[in-house]
Amino acid sequence: MKITDIRTDVRKFRFEEPMKVAFATISDMDVCLIKVETDEGITGFGEAAPLPFVTGDNLETVLSVCRELRQALLGMDPRSIASIHKVMDKLYNGNTAVKAGIDIACYDIAAKSAGVPLYRHLGGDDPHVHSDVTIGIDTPEKMAEKAQEWVKKQFEILKIKLGEDIRTDAERIRAVREAVGEGVSLRVDANQGWSVKDTLRICPELARYGVDLVEQPVAAWDYDGLREIRERCGLLIAADESCHGIHDAIRLAAMRAVDVMNIKLMKCGGIYNAQKIAAICEAAGLSCMIGCMGESTLGNLAGMHLAAATDIIREVDLDAIYILKQEEVYGGYEHCGGRSILWETPGIGCTVKGEQA
Repeated sequence: MKITDIRTDVRKFRFEEPMKVAFATISDMDVCLIKVETDEGITGFGEAAPLPFVTGDNLETVLSVCRELRQALLGMDPRSIASIHKVMDKLYNGNTAVKAGIDIACYDIAAKSAGVPLYRHLGGDDPHVHSDVTIGIDTPEKMAEKAQEWVKKQFEILKIKLGEDIRTDAERIRAVREAVGEGVSLRVDANQGWSVKDTLRICPELARYGVDLVEQPVAAWDYDGLREIRERCGLLIAADESCHGIHDAIRLAAMRAVDVMNIKLMKCGGIYNAQKIAAICEAAGLSCMIGCMGESTLGNLAGMHLAAATDIIREVDLDAIYILKQEEVYGGYEHCGGRSILWETPGIGCTVKGEQA
């Protein structure tokens, strides 16, 4: 099997409501859907969803790099994932979103060629995935109202965005806990918004209200700060912006700086590298979360398939699938609240409007 073409298609997806985090407010996402065609008639679909302040690239760089990678990858076997990545990494250091899009499309082809859903191709046998849903920064009262809405929709894990003034942040988490009661799991994500000192000051309040996990409390570069917080806080600490690729994962693991690493396909360059990060965590006795940055159903489903196939991925934060307005990518799963069941359709399983699988 050989790659005969790689095509791109820009789509815009809007959030049902703007999502405010510590460093930005996001209303919509411009993404690049990637279609890899082969000489055997099997087509794979992937998604490149760049977020400049996380991945360092944008839609223009994605399109430009994809044109160059197309020329280099024509004629290669899309199932030879290691060779595909070797070529991409030789040409570009970084540009992880477009690499992820090509990677996902190649895995889609490989699973379709084998006649199995992607999670089975990756070695899994259970199609069930349980995700949280995120509540953006707002007033304590509005965040509590939103939390109640999600719980009524049968979501059992809430991820609360914080990262501003710790007094107000403490009020936010108090209001959410009082609104949803004790039966709902809460985790918080400060998106680099706190200092080490502030994190240590707010941790007792977070523990008081039953928070399970604190994600990226300090700046991405502050590995020593993460380690100090982990040693003194008493809550599970997760790295997100601090962990992009395998070398970040190795360093975090060696320092014992965190308990959990948040893998995102757009940060690390796709499923191939995500599996390497998961292996590093497993070897180091750590666990993984898999997250997203506003990808459509396509990108989120790729993450779900990986989660379903990987025991060490114990936390799932693939909630854009629930909060984006999207009609152009659909199918591939059924869900009740945050509990999803992947379809047994070969490959990723979703449909791209106007395209044939």
